[in-house]
Amino acid sequence: MVFANPSYLWALLGLLVPLAIHLWSKKEAKTIKIGSIQLLDESNSRQSSSIQLNEWLLLLLRMLIIAFIVLLMAGPQWRTKGNQKQITYLVEASIANEASISAVLDSLQENSSVFLLKNGFPEWEDDADYQSDKEQPNYWQLVQKMDSLRSDSIVVFTKALVKGIKSMRPNTQKKIHWVVMESEEAQDRPLLAFNRESGVELITASSNGKATKINKEILQEGFEISNDSLQLLSDEPITVPLKTLDTLQINLYVEDDFEREGKYIEASFKALSAFLKREIVVHEEHEFARNQADLNIWLSKGPNNDSEGKWLVYQENPLAKQLIESSPWKNLFYLTSRLDPKNTVDQHLPEKLLNVLALDSDLNDFVANVDTRQLDEAELKPNYVEPKRKRERATLVDISLWVFCILSVLMIVERLLSNYKKQ
Repeated sequence: MVFANPSYLWALLGLLVPLAIHLWSKKEAKTIKIGSIQLLDESNSRQSSSIQLNEWLLLLLRMLIIAFIVLLMAGPQWRTKGNQKQITYLVEASIANEASISAVLDSLQENSSVFLLKNGFPEWEDDADYQSDKEQPNYWQLVQKMDSLRSDSIVVFTKALVKGIKSMRPNTQKKIHWVVMESEEAQDRPLLAFNRESGVELITASSNGKATKINKEILQEGFEISNDSLQLLSDEPITVPLKTLDTLQINLYVEDDFEREGKYIEASFKALSAFLKREIVVHEEHEFARNQADLNIWLSKGPNNDSEGKWLVYQENPLAKQLIESSPWKNLFYLTSRLDPKNTVDQHLPEKLLNVLALDSDLNDFVANVDTRQLDEAELKPNYVEPKRKRERATLVDISLWVFCILSVLMIVERLLSNYKKQ
């Protein structure tokens, strides 16, 4: 047996706790003076030894419970011999019902292992319906769990979507071959609508294996507005969220020594207003209205004690790589340098301010749902590590479930025995 997190085994020292409690409870019997022992019954030696035996049995059960809890935290794995000749097939659930995949899997040998590409690797069933399974697998995270599969060679049928890569490229001792299935042709999908002064602007997205494009269109007809939603009138009506673009409110506090920075920032917001076709109002110090602001800007060497809302605070940092950097705290950003014509243009100050405002956060979530860009097979490959010894070729099977079952049985037996003996 090996462990994924062997450092937790230090917690086995906790076995000394129930042992210490048991020994501490072993107090000497009190001596009671009585006049005569004629009427006292002779003690039953079997019953006395039974009580002592039950106490030791309870002690053993409690120590075993602690030991199995520690083993469960350490991630127990059982080393088994892998099969170098057998090939294991994995198929992404979202394409498991496609005719092309079914035809390939049906043509495999009867003893071939076919599993779904998701946590736990459940077995693929030919007559099952996987159309409703929209869970996006994390490909590289699952590669790390493929070491639990018995065969050394693995073939994966997948969409290979870009949004499925969310971790570092892993190392593996398995030979993995990715088969990327082509995505459907790009179609315009309505995502969101904005109510502007010039009219209703519809945002649509079209995505294929190579690119995702965002289109904007001012609607003239063919729609109905109902509260906060927009319904597109067609053979199959489509409803999308409708958002009203309010005026952006910016609070700007400028100390006397930062007047130049204040002018650069005001000019940047004027450029953004023209680009976004949206009104942006910058409030000076005497108009400060923090509760209504979308962004508060503090240009001063003095500390800012207000934490409500979103803030851009001047904090010089000669080692900073960006003109505006995020902080460890949410909604707090730092202006890392004094502004001048060079860094304002070279580092695109208006674009940095637009990123701080994060006006497209809602739209980004909609785009992520329809993004079907695909990776090339070479980009999906993990780092293959050749095992140096036969022992390293062994397959590690997670046995946490078995340990948990044994732990549950031990806890039930311990509770029943302790309640019965009132100990």
